[in-house]
Amino acid sequence: MADARAWGESLAQDLQDYIHKRIPWSEVDKGALLHGEPGTGKTIFATALAATCKVPLVATSYAEWQRSKDGHLGDVLAAMADDFKLAKKHAPCILFIDEIEAVSSRATGGSNHRWYTNIITALNEQLHGIFSREGVVVIAATNYPDRIDPALLRPGRLDTRIAIPMPTAQDLRGIVRFHLRKDLADADLGGLAVALAGSTGAHVERIIRVARRRARKLGRELLLDDLFAALGEKLDDLPREYLERIAIHEAGHAAAAIVLKVSRNVSVSLFHLGEGSAATYFDPQIEAVTRKVVERRIAVALAGRAAEQVLLGDVTAGAGGSDTSDLAMANTLAFWTVARWGLGEVDQLKWLAGGPEQIVSTHPELAAEAYKMLDVANKRALALIRRRMTEVRAIAGALMKRRALAHEDIAALLARSQTRRKEPAVRRPHRRRA
Repeated sequence: MADARAWGESLAQDLQDYIHKRIPWSEVDKGALLHGEPGTGKTIFATALAATCKVPLVATSYAEWQRSKDGHLGDVLAAMADDFKLAKKHAPCILFIDEIEAVSSRATGGSNHRWYTNIITALNEQLHGIFSREGVVVIAATNYPDRIDPALLRPGRLDTRIAIPMPTAQDLRGIVRFHLRKDLADADLGGLAVALAGSTGAHVERIIRVARRRARKLGRELLLDDLFAALGEKLDDLPREYLERIAIHEAGHAAAAIVLKVSRNVSVSLFHLGEGSAATYFDPQIEAVTRKVVERRIAVALAGRAAEQVLLGDVTAGAGGSDTSDLAMANTLAFWTVARWGLGEVDQLKWLAGGPEQIVSTHPELAAEAYKMLDVANKRALALIRRRMTEVRAIAGALMKRRALAHEDIAALLARSQTRRKEPAVRRPHRRRA
């Protein structure tokens, strides 16, 4: 939560300066909207923020107001006013309003438009109206920022928007370690963090709870295998030969992404949250899109198939199929290069909206160049895999053993194999027989 943390630390300093009368209330951020996917830690952030700011936290929600007494409009508005009064009583403090999207925007209120207009008007008055709230910082949280009425986001209200992003692999490793406490103190959590890609902090907490229950039922200490089992892993049900092919395919992608310098953050997993879908993840480097950059990315997309061909002697349909497959990605990049990005070998400035199949029928000369680009990239991928066979096998072997590999694991295997290759051979002295 880098951005959220930076803002929170600045707010903590401002509040302390306000408390000690070094700055007026007008210099303090008075409200913010936290937004992100469910389970990313918005509520936890609000709690940690209050602790960091050393001020009380008053927590509420629209659902709390709605449950007040008989739930009539007057009851809801009175409950809202009571929470703001409570916050003012404890000022300086943070008033946290969870799931504020429940206060539907007037643009989408439908038959309840009049109801929500009254709610929003009253909330606006509390935030920036006739009622003073000096010393009260209002933090609202939502999973759906597009549903918030614009009036609530104006200056002086919830005018600072803070995204709470999905955790990265490194974040997930830290979250796992936090929830494990003293368990598995020496375990390498890198592979598990990769397998958890796309998970939230709340999901990690549940996975560890399930894993601990499994270990208790088996009457032993928690093992790393329990955590993978809690993910819903079904790898043991698959034939080893099938898994080895998948591992080699993904190892090809991973090795190519690092060797061709497409990314500095590559990871690979044999499965993803029990879905049985292996995947290689990498964050593309931030760089200008030139033809050479695209050529490298196409080669990486084709490197999985190339690894199968070089190391196993044949290929499967695993590189193709859906619109998100390796072949689909490679074809899209090649056709966009010549038909949308103006990066063809010939000075071609056409921009075509159609997909590859339409370009093939209407502009065969562009299609021919795109297919030539794919052919060159495939040969490059094959040459890379042949040159790095030892490394790809090492990555695939580690992947079979550990299920998932983080960037540093893959980079270490690449470097180790290269080091061994450079070591001079030891010559044994030739002894003549007497």
